[in-house]
Amino acid sequence: MSKLNISMPQELLEQIDAEAECLGISRSGLIQEASVRYMAQTQADREAETRRLRGQAAARRMKSIGAEIGLTSSDTVSLLAEARAVEESRHDR
Repeated sequence: MSKLNISMPQELLEQIDAEAECLGISRSGLIQEASVRYMAQTQADREAETRRLRGQAAARRMKSIGAEIGLTSSDTVSLLAEARAVEESRHDR
């Protein structure tokens, strides 16, 4: 396992030590666990943002295509609802 030296405010170090003691783990163990959780949350946030942006891009494309073929917004919403219902029924099988 690699080792590293880091600097942090004394107050934060004291909070870390108190929490580690409360949990019955070492300072290093607490920092490792906190780092693992932070990395997992950061990755989840990044993936959620990617999905959100892709959804927005898809909505813009659908709106553009709908406009080209003369669909209204309510037509598009109805088509999406129908597509979702079909997809959900496939997953329920």
